[in-house]
Amino acid sequence: MSKSLGVWVAGLMTIAIVSLVWKENPYYRVAEHLYVGVSAGHAVVMAFNNIRDSAVKPLMAGNYLWIVPIVLGVMLYARYFKQIAWYSRFPVSVLVGIGMGVATRGAIHGDFVQQISATIRVGSLNDVLLLLFTIASLSYFFFSREAKGAAGAIPRAGRCVLMIAFGAAFGTTVMGRMALLIGRIQFVLGEFLGIM
Repeated sequence: MSKSLGVWVAGLMTIAIVSLVWKENPYYRVAEHLYVGVSAGHAVVMAFNNIRDSAVKPLMAGNYLWIVPIVLGVMLYARYFKQIAWYSRFPVSVLVGIGMGVATRGAIHGDFVQQISATIRVGSLNDVLLLLFTIASLSYFFFSREAKGAAGAIPRAGRCVLMIAFGAAFGTTVMGRMALLIGRIQFVLGEFLGIM
């Protein structure tokens, strides 16, 4: 058994959270409330440090250009006052505009150009299968004309490809969660209790 206070807290909180598997109980609720409270406190401290390091320190160093984002950030809170609530539209529009610009550029390059170039590259059997499966999957969503006979085989194959892909994604998610659970069980039995 460990003599470290941090290991004891982590071990008891792990057991309290995992106790939900049996049924909801007061220990689980205490651990849940502690988790939410500590997360909220951590977020407040990180936000304070971010404001101090990104806005106040540069402003104190003479970089007066930081007044613009500080004023826009303060204007976000105008929505809590009825008389000046419309002031909050300016920083929201700036945030939405910048977000759309960054997201659009990233989406076009990452989601379209890179995906299309990776799909049409034919150098191995895997590349050929990827191209065929992509065409079959896309043909499943082509609804302007009903595919009958031999032409209907491609959309049916696309549906099978989609089901296999979704099943693999779900299996990967389950395996990731199982890996996290196994890690916590190893921590409780090894580092906390000293059984392993």
